[in-house]
Amino acid sequence: MTTFTRRQVVNANSRDNKPLSEFNEFTVRRSPRHLPANLAGKNQIKPVIEKEPEISELQYIVFKGHINYTNDFNVCAMICDDIIKEIEGCDSDIVPIGFDLEWSFSFKTGSGKTALVQICFHDTVCHLLHVYSLKKLPAAFVILLSHPKVKLVGVNVKNDIWKLGRDFKEFPALKVVENNCMDSGTFANRVLNRSCRWSLEKLTAYLLKKRIDKNKKIRMSQWHVYPLSTDQKTYAATDAYVSWLLHTNIQEKANARSNEENMNH
Repeated sequence: MTTFTRRQVVNANSRDNKPLSEFNEFTVRRSPRHLPANLAGKNQIKPVIEKEPEISELQYIVFKGHINYTNDFNVCAMICDDIIKEIEGCDSDIVPIGFDLEWSFSFKTGSGKTALVQICFHDTVCHLLHVYSLKKLPAAFVILLSHPKVKLVGVNVKNDIWKLGRDFKEFPALKVVENNCMDSGTFANRVLNRSCRWSLEKLTAYLLKKRIDKNKKIRMSQWHVYPLSTDQKTYAATDAYVSWLLHTNIQEKANARSNEENMNH
């Protein structure tokens, strides 16, 4: 016959008389791997994963500064001379310029001659030079694009320079590509430690959380016809402005990372 001490009897009774809710509470607090299937996952904190918005959900970015538009050879030269003076007066060793081209395209004849050159290096003014009717480019234009302080920035900007060299034989495309071009996609990959093939639209959505209007009706319009419409001018100016803005944004991230690394050493 088994005998029990008074302490054993009291402990057994107190355990058996506990409310069922207390056992349930105890059970739920156990490690999930020891829980019954119907209780697994309860009281567990699930991580919240933020979904990147689709490009179509983003707000449009539009250049709202002054658009300086001309097709006159002498006025083009004067604009470039003024930009050169402004660049040479800058304290910075490097001046990034948002750069882009527009030309007409036909599925029958392919790409037409360069029609428009867009130049932007701050948010107050963008220069649109309608060069389609010019037989040669002004000397000041060539000097500007090959200036030692100038970096032409944009996504696939080198392709635009090669295009300009094909359409205007006297333009030193090779020299400008080697010395004065900085691709924003390559720059972004280096700073962000990525390996993406960026378009201007995708990089704008990723970095600026904005959307560029790539209306096919405007993008595929007759860029060689002067004068351009208001919509065409806004479209063209925005592309050059965004090219400059993206480079500025990436450069700020590069500077911040460099400062952080210096502080850690």
